[in-house]
Amino acid sequence: MPRIRLTEAAVRRLAAPASGQTDYFDELLPGFGLRVSVTGRRSWFVFYRVKDGPQQGRQRRYTLPLSAEAIGLADARQAARDVMRRVEVGEDPSADKRRVRADRAAAMTVREAADQFVERYAKPRNQSWRETARILEVNVCSEWGNLALMDIGRGDVILLMDKFADRAPVMAIRTLATLRKMMRWHVERGTILASPAEGISAPTRERQRERILTDDEVRWFWQATSEDGYPFGMLFRMLLAMAQRRDEVSLAEWSEFDLENHLWTIPREKTKGDRVHEVPLSPLSVELLDGLPRKGPLLFTTAQTGDRPVSGFSKAKERLSARMEEIAGAPISPWRLHDLRRTAGTGMASVGVPVSTISRVLNHAEGGVTKIYNRFSYADEKREALRVWAERLDEILGRDSSAERFHKALDWRSPAPEVVLPLEQRPSMHYHDTWTTQWGQTTNCLYLQPSFPSSE
Repeated sequence: MPRIRLTEAAVRRLAAPASGQTDYFDELLPGFGLRVSVTGRRSWFVFYRVKDGPQQGRQRRYTLPLSAEAIGLADARQAARDVMRRVEVGEDPSADKRRVRADRAAAMTVREAADQFVERYAKPRNQSWRETARILEVNVCSEWGNLALMDIGRGDVILLMDKFADRAPVMAIRTLATLRKMMRWHVERGTILASPAEGISAPTRERQRERILTDDEVRWFWQATSEDGYPFGMLFRMLLAMAQRRDEVSLAEWSEFDLENHLWTIPREKTKGDRVHEVPLSPLSVELLDGLPRKGPLLFTTAQTGDRPVSGFSKAKERLSARMEEIAGAPISPWRLHDLRRTAGTGMASVGVPVSTISRVLNHAEGGVTKIYNRFSYADEKREALRVWAERLDEILGRDSSAERFHKALDWRSPAPEVVLPLEQRPSMHYHDTWTTQWGQTTNCLYLQPSFPSSE
C-alpha cells in the first residue's frame, strides 16, 4: 500500500490500476487515504481501531459517503478528522453506518425496492424497462407492495408463482425472471442478505408462439380497426403494415419521419436492440400516416396537446377482438398484438422475401462476426420487402391498388406517369429491378413507367 503526500495535483495524476484497486495512504494524516479502482472510481477512506466495547482493538475501514469526484481533498481530510474524533470518544462509525443501513433496509417496502430497481438498474440498461416496471407493479407490488422487502421468503415467491401458473403460465415465467433479477440487484447493494427467488424453478416452460392471422382474420381485423378509428384503430393497422414493435409505433414522433424520402428512423433509445433502426415506408404506410391527425409531437395520443402516449392497450385489444368475432359471426382463436408482427413477417416470406431481409425489417439482433462487420443498411431490400407486403395486404383485402390512391400516399406533385400496368401484367420484380420515371429517376416504388430490356 503506497504512502504518498496527497495533494490535489497528485490525486489527479493517479491512474487506475490494471486490476483490482490500490489504496494510497496520506503522509500528512495517518489512517486517511484514497482508493482507486480498476474502473477509475475514487473514494476517500479512514482506517482506525475500535476503542471500546466487544470489538475493542479491531481495525475498521470507513468509506466517506461522497466520492472523490464529489468532495475535494481538503474537505475529505476534514471529514476524516471528524471520524477520528468520534473514534476517540468511543464511537464506532463503521458499525453505526451498518446499523443505519440495516434500519433503512428493514424499513424498505417491496414497492420502494421495485421503484429503486427500475430507476437505477432497468431504465439505464434496458429498452424494455417499461415492461419490467409493469410486471413488478401489476404482478408483484399488487400482492406485496406494502410488505417489508426483508420479510419476503421463498414460500411467498412459490405461492405467487402458483397463483399465476394456472391462468397465465407465461407471465409466471416472466414475473419470476424479473423478480429474481430485482432481488439479486438488492443483494449486491446490501439491502438484503439473500434472494428468496433463487433456486425456484419456473412453473412451466415458455413455448415459442406460432400464431398468425389468417387471410379472413386480416380482413375482419381491417374492418374492425376502421370502425375503431383513431388512435387505436390506426395504430393497430400500422403494426400490421410496418411490422414493428408495439411500443416503437405507439411512442413514435413526427420528427422521426422523413415523408419526402419515405423513411422512418427509430432512435436507438426506443428500440429493443439498442440500435438505430430505419424503416422504409411503403405506399400503404404513407397512406396510413397521411390519415393521422397532427395533435402534437406524438403520432398517437389521447391528449389535446399531443404529448401524452396512448394507454389502455388491453381494453382496446379486447374491443377489437370482440368486434372481429361479430363480423366473423363465430369465435376467433385468441391472438395478441405481437402476432400482427409475426403475421407481417410470414406474409413477406409468402411472397418470396428472404428470411435474412425479413429479420432486418423486424430489427432482429445479429450475432458474432456478422454483427461486428456487417454495417450494410439493406435499405433497398427492406423497402422492397415492405412494398411487396403492402401489395399482399391489398390483395388479401380485395382492394384495387389504384394509381390515384398511391399518388396521394406518395405525395407526387408532378403529372402521373404515362404507363400504369395491372398487377398481373407487370414484369417480374425482385430487389434490384429498375423502374424509371418520366423525369429519368430510378426507384423501387409502384406505378412508375417500367424500363424493359431491349428486344435486340
